[in-house]
Amino acid sequence: MVNADSFDFVVVGGGSAGSVLANRLSARGDRVLLLEAGGSGREISYDLPFLAAKLFSFKRNNWAYTCVPQKNMNDRTQYFPRGKMLGGSFIFNGAQYVRGNPSDFDTWRQFGNAGWSFEDVLPYFRRSEKYFGGDNAFHSTRGPLPVSKPPMVSELTNAYLEACAQAGFPLNNDFNGASQEGFGVYDFNIADGRRQTTAKTFLVPAMSRPNLKVEVNANVHKVVVENGRAVAIDYEKAGVVHRVKANREIVLAAGSFNSPKILMLSGIGDQEELGRLGIAAVKHLPGVGGNLQDHVNVSVAHSSTKPVSIASTLRVHTLTMAMMNSLLLKKGQISQSPLEAGGFFNTQPGGQAPECQAVFIPYYPGQGLKIWMPWAEKLEGHSYVVHVWPNRPESRGKMWLKSADPRENPVFDPNFLSSDYDMAITRGAIRITRKIFMQAAFDSYRGPELTPGADVRSDAELDAYIRSASGIGHHTCGTAKMGQDELAVVDEQLRVRGIGGLRVADASIMPTMVSGNTNAATIMIAEKAADMMLMV
Repeated sequence: MVNADSFDFVVVGGGSAGSVLANRLSARGDRVLLLEAGGSGREISYDLPFLAAKLFSFKRNNWAYTCVPQKNMNDRTQYFPRGKMLGGSFIFNGAQYVRGNPSDFDTWRQFGNAGWSFEDVLPYFRRSEKYFGGDNAFHSTRGPLPVSKPPMVSELTNAYLEACAQAGFPLNNDFNGASQEGFGVYDFNIADGRRQTTAKTFLVPAMSRPNLKVEVNANVHKVVVENGRAVAIDYEKAGVVHRVKANREIVLAAGSFNSPKILMLSGIGDQEELGRLGIAAVKHLPGVGGNLQDHVNVSVAHSSTKPVSIASTLRVHTLTMAMMNSLLLKKGQISQSPLEAGGFFNTQPGGQAPECQAVFIPYYPGQGLKIWMPWAEKLEGHSYVVHVWPNRPESRGKMWLKSADPRENPVFDPNFLSSDYDMAITRGAIRITRKIFMQAAFDSYRGPELTPGADVRSDAELDAYIRSASGIGHHTCGTAKMGQDELAVVDEQLRVRGIGGLRVADASIMPTMVSGNTNAATIMIAEKAADMMLMV
């Protein structure tokens, strides 16, 4: 083992949270080390928002996790792409900027986590944001992270929003403003035709500081704990194990799989389970790896009777031109996310915070992402789809170590669709989406229903469809939850219970899911964590 230098703060993970932490902690002159298991991530393909779905199918720059077969999903496994380079999973997510519903954070506060109500966290959302619409009570233009609308949307997207209004739902131009409910065009972390990760907007500008060191290809083995305090990190680089000391604090921002994995490898977790793997327990925290949550989505798709979907871009000659337009001029379809619009809604009148989220895409790649030759039939592949899921699912799962070898992937069982509530809300969301698609705005576009299929109508038929065809939302969280109960891993200051000098600051600390995509809330968590660490 090589003993490396010491730093005031050591940040583990260079993703959405870690990049924010490295910037904020180093801003006043403290010595900060950021350790990232992957590489630098300086590849143009990851900057092009349209390529997200293709990029996360690759194993390069990707932890590429797979869960155990899911008993409530017809024993299907699910693929969990997780970014493995600076930028983390932000490198290939949908780039949507959705904070969640204010009630999500008020619920965290009601669980006994002082300082986490919506009123408390709103300043941290605003601190990060460079909002296109100007300063107001909910937004700021002074942060480093661009938030903007796409420069154009599909003809089908406009039809979808018109149909939502015809179906009696409100339109909403700002899901992160005064109200989340309604349908509209999403905000995105895209500027000048390029994806804007926190690695690009927070970390890169800070890397010129002499007090910040960024170490890539550094796989963390464990936190070293002495006399109940975290004092160092062991990490491997190029086959050599290094030990780096932290004079003040260590913060894990390695994500909802790797932060709890590192805790368990360090002897922090369920004492009995660790003992079976030969890991000496330094702190019995049985909640580490538990409370695993993610959104589970299903699709309602139709073929289009007009050749106006994104499939037009996916013909060899048009795709070539679109790529050139994006690379040279930073314009066009490749320079924006295909997840253009959607919304938040209840399946029954009178609900409080919206139960469901919808994402509309003006193309349904049901048989995989196809690229057509120029001579293909004009209407081949033209389609549109809505993906829906319950905002706050009740199903809970768990992850655990396969062995004491830090190079091995963890094992996890999300226990998806184990809740009757999750099934009922998903059924209701499908029916609402069908109602929207039957509105007059779609009369000139509506072809046959591709999924679930027009003959799938009853509760039992819809349940069978959900179990056979559902996928994940890529919003994993909760595996080192914040709270006051016996299964809580961190307290309201994000300090690991019973261990000094160690915090967790990423999506794993969420006690319950936010109502929407998790990336914006993860960035907020990092902003708030940095403030708490610097005040000590």
